[in-house]
Amino acid sequence: MLEKKEVIVATVLSLMLVATIAFAEPVYTEGESYQIEVLADGQMQVRKATRVYRDDTDDGIDNGVEISKTYHRHVLSPGADVTEEVERVKDISKAVWTEDTIKKYKDKQKKNEPIEEELIIGE
Repeated sequence: MLEKKEVIVATVLSLMLVATIAFAEPVYTEGESYQIEVLADGQMQVRKATRVYRDDTDDGIDNGVEISKTYHRHVLSPGADVTEEVERVKDISKAVWTEDTIKKYKDKQKKNEPIEEELIIGE
Protein backbone atom coordinates (compact mmCIF):
# COMPACT_ATOMS: atom_id res chain seq x y z
CA MET A 1 0.00 0.00 0.00
CA LEU A 2 1.24 3.49 -0.83
CA GLU A 3 2.07 5.94 1.88
CA LYS A 4 0.40 9.33 1.94
CA LYS A 5 3.62 11.10 0.81
CA GLU A 6 3.95 8.83 -2.24
CA VAL A 7 0.36 9.49 -3.29
CA ILE A 8 0.82 13.27 -3.01
CA VAL A 9 4.07 13.16 -5.01
CA ALA A 10 2.44 11.00 -7.70
CA THR A 11 -0.53 13.39 -7.91
CA VAL A 12 1.74 16.43 -8.22
CA LEU A 13 3.80 14.74 -10.93
CA SER A 14 0.71 13.80 -12.94
CA LEU A 15 -0.60 17.38 -12.65
CA MET A 16 2.76 18.68 -13.89
CA LEU A 17 2.61 16.28 -16.83
CA VAL A 18 -0.89 17.46 -17.77
CA ALA A 19 0.22 21.09 -17.51
CA THR A 20 3.25 20.40 -19.72
CA ILE A 21 1.12 18.76 -22.37
CA ALA A 22 -1.44 21.56 -22.31
CA PHE A 23 1.03 24.45 -22.59
CA ALA A 24 3.80 23.05 -24.78
CA GLU A 25 1.84 21.48 -27.61
CA PRO A 26 4.02 21.63 -30.72
CA VAL A 27 2.76 22.97 -34.03
CA TYR A 28 3.28 20.76 -37.09
CA THR A 29 3.48 21.96 -40.67
CA GLU A 30 3.91 20.01 -43.86
CA GLY A 31 5.64 20.99 -47.08
CA GLU A 32 5.99 19.37 -50.49
CA SER A 33 8.57 19.81 -53.23
CA TYR A 34 8.92 18.18 -56.62
CA GLN A 35 11.82 17.11 -58.79
CA ILE A 36 10.83 16.48 -62.40
CA GLU A 37 13.19 14.88 -64.90
CA VAL A 38 12.47 14.29 -68.60
CA LEU A 39 14.26 11.32 -70.15
CA ALA A 40 15.49 11.10 -73.73
CA ASP A 41 12.45 9.07 -74.81
CA GLY A 42 10.01 11.59 -73.32
CA GLN A 43 9.20 9.77 -70.08
CA MET A 44 8.89 12.00 -67.02
CA GLN A 45 10.20 10.92 -63.65
CA VAL A 46 8.43 12.77 -60.85
CA ARG A 47 9.75 12.71 -57.29
CA LYS A 48 7.65 14.24 -54.54
CA ALA A 49 9.35 14.99 -51.22
CA THR A 50 7.05 15.53 -48.25
CA ARG A 51 8.58 17.11 -45.16
CA VAL A 52 7.04 17.54 -41.72
CA TYR A 53 8.28 20.32 -39.46
CA ARG A 54 7.71 20.83 -35.75
CA ASP A 55 7.74 24.20 -34.03
CA ASP A 56 7.53 23.66 -30.28
CA THR A 57 8.42 27.16 -29.17
CA ASP A 58 5.98 29.73 -27.85
CA ASP A 59 7.85 32.73 -29.25
CA GLY A 60 5.67 33.01 -32.36
CA ILE A 61 8.68 32.62 -34.64
CA ASP A 62 8.68 29.67 -37.01
CA ASN A 63 11.65 27.66 -35.78
CA GLY A 64 10.53 24.56 -37.64
CA VAL A 65 12.73 21.54 -37.19
CA GLU A 66 12.39 18.86 -39.85
CA ILE A 67 11.22 15.72 -38.11
CA SER A 68 10.20 13.60 -41.07
CA LYS A 69 10.86 13.32 -44.80
CA THR A 70 9.33 10.85 -47.23
CA TYR A 71 9.66 10.39 -50.97
CA HIS A 72 7.27 9.13 -53.61
CA ARG A 73 8.48 8.56 -57.15
CA HIS A 74 6.51 7.69 -60.26
CA VAL A 75 7.11 7.68 -64.00
CA LEU A 76 4.78 9.05 -66.65
CA SER A 77 4.98 7.85 -70.23
CA PRO A 78 4.39 10.24 -73.13
CA GLY A 79 0.65 10.67 -73.62
CA ALA A 80 -0.24 9.58 -70.07
CA ASP A 81 -3.17 11.17 -68.24
CA VAL A 82 -1.79 14.04 -66.14
CA THR A 83 -5.07 15.51 -64.87
CA GLU A 84 -4.28 14.50 -61.27
CA GLU A 85 -0.70 15.82 -61.39
CA VAL A 86 0.59 19.16 -60.05
CA GLU A 87 0.54 22.13 -62.45
CA ARG A 88 4.28 21.99 -63.12
CA VAL A 89 4.00 18.41 -64.44
CA LYS A 90 1.04 19.41 -66.62
CA ASP A 91 2.99 22.35 -68.05
CA ILE A 92 6.05 20.24 -68.84
CA SER A 93 3.95 17.50 -70.44
CA LYS A 94 2.28 20.07 -72.71
CA ALA A 95 5.66 21.41 -73.78
CA VAL A 96 7.46 18.08 -74.21
CA TRP A 97 4.85 15.57 -75.32
CA THR A 98 4.23 16.55 -78.91
CA GLU A 99 2.21 14.22 -81.15
CA ASP A 100 5.47 13.14 -82.77
CA THR A 101 7.11 12.35 -79.41
CA ILE A 102 4.11 10.29 -78.28
CA LYS A 103 4.03 8.38 -81.58
CA LYS A 104 7.78 7.61 -81.49
CA TYR A 105 7.54 6.45 -77.88
CA LYS A 106 4.59 4.14 -78.60
CA ASP A 107 6.29 2.76 -81.71
CA LYS A 108 9.41 1.92 -79.69
CA GLN A 109 7.24 0.22 -77.06
CA LYS A 110 5.49 -1.90 -79.70
CA LYS A 111 8.83 -2.98 -81.18
CA ASN A 112 10.21 -3.56 -77.67
CA GLU A 113 13.36 -1.66 -78.62
CA PRO A 114 15.80 -0.52 -75.98
CA ILE A 115 15.87 3.18 -75.29
CA GLU A 116 18.54 4.93 -77.28
CA GLU A 117 20.59 7.78 -75.98
CA GLU A 118 19.44 10.08 -78.76
CA LEU A 119 16.83 12.60 -77.83
CA ILE A 120 13.47 12.00 -79.54
CA ILE A 121 11.54 14.84 -77.93
CA GLY A 122 11.00 18.12 -79.68
CA GLU A 123 12.18 16.92 -83.10
